[in-house]
Formats: sequence, structure tokens, C-alpha cells
Amino acid sequence: MTAKLIYIGTILFLAITFFLAMKRIMRRDNYINSLILAFLERGEMTKAELLDTMYEYGCNDFRLKKIIARHNATREDYELVFDKIFHWANFKKRRRYLPINSFFFVSSLDYILEHKNDDAKKLATKMMNHFHF
Repeated sequence: MTAKLIYIGTILFLAITFFLAMKRIMRRDNYINSLILAFLERGEMTKAELLDTMYEYGCNDFRLKKIIARHNATREDYELVFDKIFHWANFKKRRRYLPINSFFFVSSLDYILEHKNDDAKKLATKMMNHFHF
């Protein structure tokens, strides 16, 4: 009886964890898509507003803020990297836009902040490979 309860509890815990993770991912993806639409397609957002919004999101997200703190990233670092990626990889593919999506995922944000002083073409190429462009 006890083993059965442990099994059911474990399955329930995993299901709830999966549901919460998927909810967070869907919320993030919808937020990214709204930024892409507002900036790229409708033109409702300036680059400065976009970068402010992206930096604020990163500082409030429990995973991204650790990376921002580790690299002591500032809003100016976001602008520097955004301009580099924008210059060499201004691509949109389905619901992904490389200069924006690069700042919302742990692995890509960690890489671009770590290599923010690298050559723009090398940085953009790495992000294109990361997002399969």
C-alpha cells in the first residue's frame, strides 16, 4: 500500500511539475512573439523601448536574472549585443526573430553576454546555429 502511494505521489508530482514548466514556456513564447510583432511587423515599439522591455524581463525572470548577475550585464550590454546580432543576423523565421529570441533563453543569453566583446559576425553566426537558422 505504501509503495503504491509513493508511486502515485511521484507521478502526480512529475505531472504538476511538467504542467507548470509548460505553462511558463508557453507564456514566455507568447511574450516573445508579442515583442516581435510590436517591434518588427507593426512598428509600435522603438528599439529603446524593446531593449528596456527585454532587460526588465531578464531581470525579473528567475533563470535569466542569475545570468545577468553573473556577467554584471547592463542595459548598455543588451544594446551592444543586440546591435551586433541585428547587423549580421536580422532574420525572422516563423515565430522566431534572432535579435530578440537570443535574449530569452538561458543558453543563448549566457553565451552572448560572455562573448559580448567578440566579433559581431562570429556572435551572430553562433546564434544562427543555436536557433537553427
